[in-house]
Amino acid sequence: MYSRSKETHLSAIGYELEMLRFCRDQIQAQSSPPDARATSLHIEGFLLHFRNLIRFFSGKRPRPYDLSTADPDIWAGRLLTDDEIMLFQVAAECLDEDYYQAISKYLQHCTALAQKGEHEWNIDGMFEEIAPLVREFERRFLSLPAKAPASEPPNPSATGIPPPRLVIVSDKPQA
Repeated sequence: MYSRSKETHLSAIGYELEMLRFCRDQIQAQSSPPDARATSLHIEGFLLHFRNLIRFFSGKRPRPYDLSTADPDIWAGRLLTDDEIMLFQVAAECLDEDYYQAISKYLQHCTALAQKGEHEWNIDGMFEEIAPLVREFERRFLSLPAKAPASEPPNPSATGIPPPRLVIVSDKPQA
């Protein structure tokens, strides 16, 4: 059995940011010739975390249990300022409109819609579109310097947020 640790709501958002970068970096660093399965896995991972983040930032249609800028008190312990609402929600609304539905349809493997042809994803371009929101979120809520390169994962020691852990539990007796 596998699990990952996200100890706080804020660390769950940090996990999404870290995984977005990780998947993008893996796509950029792929071997030649690329392993098609690994590339597909990293593209799908990038799209999943990108979609999660644009919905989080935009605050659109959150379900009661979703973390969102629409209800920041649960993860930030305060309301967003008017400046933060403009920065995150208004800016992310365009990304949500441009990508959310297309990504959702693409990730639904076992549907007729998902199989209606290949889709080209500009991963670097998409990352650059969300990067200003990510950097500003990290600066304001995860205490990372705003000048940190976008390709670097958050430094857990700088944020005080423990990194996600993969825990492997086995029913087999230890030898």
